[in-house]
This record gives sequence, structure tokens and C-alpha cells, in this order.
Amino acid sequence: MSKPPELTYRPLSDGRYEVWLHAVVTQDALLGLHGVLAQYGAEGPPDPVDPEADGGDQGVESDEGGGRAH
Repeated sequence: MSKPPELTYRPLSDGRYEVWLHAVVTQDALLGLHGVLAQYGAEGPPDPVDPEADGGDQGVESDEGGGRAH
């Protein structure tokens, strides 16, 4: 890349930042980025709630693992 990627972000109430990044990368770079984000406990976007799912706690997830990375 000849210039740094443009970042869009917003501060969260707990002092962290939510960051949106648009970059075109190889699959190897994507896997490397995923690994780094997972080490820091980065969270992915919320999973969409399936309106046809039967019962259970739809859209509710445990945070026992320290966050998710996607």
C-alpha cells in the first residue's frame, strides 16, 4: 500500500473504539489480521437475529471468551 488505509471510528462508553476499515488485501494478509485481532480480543459485528429460529435467547451471547473476532 502506498498510503495508510482510511479509518472511520467512534469512541465507546467504556473507553474502547469501534473502528471500520476498508482495505483490499490478500487472503494471507486477511488471515494474519484476523489472528492479530483475535489476540487482542477484538469483537466482530453482532450476528443477525434469525426471526425464524425456535425459542432460546436470540441475539444474546456470552462474553466468556474475551470477545469474538471475525
